[in-house]
Amino acid sequence: MKKIGFYMLILFIMVSSLIGCNKNGNTKDENIDYEVFMAEVISSEEGLLVTPDKDSIESSSSDRISIATGAAEIIDEQGNVIDIGMLKPADRIKVSYNGLIAESYPAQITADKIELIGHNYIIDGFLALIDDIYQEDSGLNGNITMIAFDTSEWTILSNIETEIILALAKEKYELEVVVGTFDELAEQGFIDKDNLYFEDGILMTIKDIEINNDMDKIECSIEKWRSGLGAIGWNAKAKLDKDTWEITRSGMWIS
Repeated sequence: MKKIGFYMLILFIMVSSLIGCNKNGNTKDENIDYEVFMAEVISSEEGLLVTPDKDSIESSSSDRISIATGAAEIIDEQGNVIDIGMLKPADRIKVSYNGLIAESYPAQITADKIELIGHNYIIDGFLALIDDIYQEDSGLNGNITMIAFDTSEWTILSNIETEIILALAKEKYELEVVVGTFDELAEQGFIDKDNLYFEDGILMTIKDIEINNDMDKIECSIEKWRSGLGAIGWNAKAKLDKDTWEITRSGMWIS
């Protein structure tokens, strides 16, 4: 009888272990202390690439982390399960993983759960300002193959934010994107400094940038330059209304 009781106990333990696995076959180890950090999506097209928040432990490993998401649960802000392709650049996410980081570049982790928690609307604000001036005086855009951005005064943004803005501009306008000041672009042969002409592109400059603490207002001066006799610009204010940026202009000039 004692042996029967012993075998019954073993059988009970084995059955309990099997029940601990959920119906989907998820064998998450409850003994693992899963780590959690906040991050911003850089890209989700060829796997999920993110930048961890600067105050996270993960940021000390790398400013870029590639996340394996094969078995991860991915949910939106309403708790609905979504596909990884629904995560967009500048989305804010919360990542749960087992604490193991492969020290490569970018660093690599395997996620257990990913939650969409918000969006970096400042990036959208910059893109709205860029598109506002890109669409104005479209003649300046004639036959261009590239857009150059002078980002020398974008110090209020992080390097990753700037990278995302430039990548999204490249995707939106389907043009080559280069970075540099007027003098730097002239040195690289893009701008004819003697004749003041950018044959293949336009130079966009955003400066005097101010962003409020609530991150829903941007003030700046912005200009689009093609030549000495082909340029426009103005002072701009962008205000976030729900998820749309409303832009007003003042002091518009044309040359």
